[in-house]
This record gives sequence, structure tokens and C-alpha cells, in this order.
Amino acid sequence: MNILPDDQEEALLHVPKYFRIHQDLLSNIKSNKWAPGDPIPSETELCAIYQVSRGTIRRALDELHRQGLIVRSPGRPTTVNTPKIPLLASGFRTDIAKKGMRPSTQVLTIGPSKAPLDIAQMLDIAHGSPILVIQRVISADEIPIIIEYAHVARAADTVTAHEVQTTSLLDLIPAKCHVYLARAVESYEPILLTRDHARLLHCRSGELGIKDQAVLYDREGQPLYVSTAVIRGDKARIVTETSFQVHP
Repeated sequence: MNILPDDQEEALLHVPKYFRIHQDLLSNIKSNKWAPGDPIPSETELCAIYQVSRGTIRRALDELHRQGLIVRSPGRPTTVNTPKIPLLASGFRTDIAKKGMRPSTQVLTIGPSKAPLDIAQMLDIAHGSPILVIQRVISADEIPIIIEYAHVARAADTVTAHEVQTTSLLDLIPAKCHVYLARAVESYEPILLTRDHARLLHCRSGELGIKDQAVLYDREGQPLYVSTAVIRGDKARIVTETSFQVHP
């Protein structure tokens, strides 16, 4: 534990005790002294180490929890949280692999269906038109992170469960439909995970999640498919990238 030297203590008297303790605990996490999954000292132990009240320790821990750096579970030790996976537009499986984690996919459903009204409007087809529906759970190192629902507007009945398990839909669906993707219109919103979400993602209902919905278009400007992803808010974060044209 990194106890502050006396000279630093005097120089930082104007800084609240809980904040100084928070910074010290944070340094242990950032330096990997406490690795992801490791338990941290209990509140009682931290009170003894820093010679402060339990309320002060709780404020420091509350801040770490708010930042998503620790995991608190009733009746269990507080542990260091696993860093959130940054998800970009390159595809969920690709993003997971870039972090050195092993992506895996469980296919829940794949087959023909009829387009509900909201999906039909996004795909610019008639309500009830035939579509292909794919539902899968994407995991990182066997931890479920994402539930993805794909509604495909075109004939792609040759798509197999094995292909969905092993290939990014960004590559698979255009190849099966013999077109090229040109652009995507994407939206994000915070949600509370339902019981069904929690069951598939191995977490608790009511926890914070992210809904990521994208309409993907081909070179002709026609909608190809709609991807709706429900993402665990404690395990991933959305990253966007914007390029600007530089003029001389």
C-alpha cells in the first residue's frame, strides 16, 4: 500500500482525505499491483491502513465503483473490475480479438421470418416481407458480452449456423448477398437490462446496458440489414472515430 510521505501529506492538506485515498487505490489498479479479478483489502483493513473512518473509506471506494474500476457483490470481497472492451465499427468479434481476448459466438436462432413494422421501415420494405433473422450471443474469453439480433432484407438462406459462429456479419452477409457494404447509420442509447437479457448475458436484470442499432447500406444506397445489439455496460464501452478531410 502506498502511504503518502509526511511532506506530501502536509502539502495536500487541502485535498479531502477520501480523494487522496482514492488516488492511492487507483494507482494500485493502474500499476497492475491489483490485477483484474484480484480482491482488494476489506473496508476494515483499509480503515486500519489509512487510519480513517469507515465513511471516508466508503467514499473512496464509491468513487472507484462509479468509475467502473471495482466490482461490489453482497457477501463477497470487492474485486478489481476487468477493463471494458472498446467496441468500434470494425465488428464485435474483431474488436474483441484486438484486445487479445478470444471471441466466441453462440447462435440462438437463424431462419426465415416476416419483417415487423419497425424493421420493415428501416429496411425500406413492406411490412411482413420475408427476411432472415439471426440471433446470437458474442462472448470474450467465455464471458457473454453482447446479444446481437440481425434482420437481413435479402435472400441469404444459405447462411449457416457455423458461418455465423465463426465470421463477422459485416463480412458474411454482404458476401452471401453478393454486394458490398458502403455505409452504416448507427445509434446508441442506455438501457436497463431485462430478465431475458440478464439470463443470456449472465448478469443481473436492471443493470445498465447499451443498445447499439445500425442500418447497413450497400453501394446502391439500399438497406441490407439491421443489427441491434444489447451490450453489457459493465464489460464494454462504445468508441466512435471521425475522419476529417484536410484542405490545404
